[in-house]
Amino acid sequence: MTDQDRFLIAYASRHYADADWTTKADRWTASFYTEADTTVFGTAEITRVALGAVPNPRQTLDADPGVLDRIPRVVFTEDGRLVPLVAELNPSLLLLLESVEVTEEWRGKGVGMSLAVTALRRLAIPGTVAICYPAPIHPQHGPGEVCSYESDDPEVRRADEEAVVKLRRAWERHGFELIADGVYGLRVGPA
Repeated sequence: MTDQDRFLIAYASRHYADADWTTKADRWTASFYTEADTTVFGTAEITRVALGAVPNPRQTLDADPGVLDRIPRVVFTEDGRLVPLVAELNPSLLLLLESVEVTEEWRGKGVGMSLAVTALRRLAIPGTVAICYPAPIHPQHGPGEVCSYESDDPEVRRADEEAVVKLRRAWERHGFELIADGVYGLRVGPA
């Protein structure tokens, strides 16, 4: 395997012309590859929310949710203000981690998570708070649709419930703390 210091991250962003960020989210893709092989083996999708510059982030994320489902409802009130637990962190910028995916060969090694945390830290400015919802990714389900971990059948739920527990523990090892409803946060930029 490749030493971790040989991993590289490339960033791509989608910025939209609407000056008040009312219809499209500001999304970044961090692509992971190695110095020896420039084939991308993983990605992290990150939505950037510049507080004070966005009239109502929750409304925008309801209209353009990407993979985000639970995070906007936990972090923002209906009118787009921060919920008290997040407001106490006094963030200047929020980085909402939508997803982290790596190819089969890299799964279970912590590489994707470590690189995602590094990507968040590199995108951070002073006062940035990163937010994530540790859960398995089910691309066949859209926001609001029932995933297997929300199924009424305990046998269907078991694998995802076990994965959620492992993922949450892993994110906690990186310093993330529970905010509410399975959503975690971490200050990644200096205060």
